[in-house]
Amino acid sequence: MNLKAVRFVLTLAAALVVTASLSFAGSWFGKSSTKSFSVTLDSAAKLTNGAELKAGDYTIKIPEDTQSPEVEFFADGKLIAKEQARVVTQAQKNEDTAIEVSTEGNTNVITAVDPGGWPERVVFPSAGGQHGS
Repeated sequence: MNLKAVRFVLTLAAALVVTASLSFAGSWFGKSSTKSFSVTLDSAAKLTNGAELKAGDYTIKIPEDTQSPEVEFFADGKLIAKEQARVVTQAQKNEDTAIEVSTEGNTNVITAVDPGGWPERVVFPSAGGQHGS
């Protein structure tokens, strides 16, 4: 082989190795598979599974690409609670983040969350089928 051919083969091999490495790294270090948003609870509330959330600021994380995710609630970077939910796609994006609660006795129970800017609604089990699809 002449020198140009050898350089071409080596360059091509190096390019393939770099491309394969980046592809592999992308699957491990690429885009997060969760979406998150922040909310502030003005008063204490429970999730439908009984987990209690005190009044305060929370980050809610929702796994993408599933219609029935396990939603996680974080406060100060610590996982506080998890709750199974159903994601309902809507025709329009939510204008603002809103939390829907029902009152059971003297307790507020979170039944749905509408993340601001998202075209989805997150519905928790006790909300049943009563919310739009």
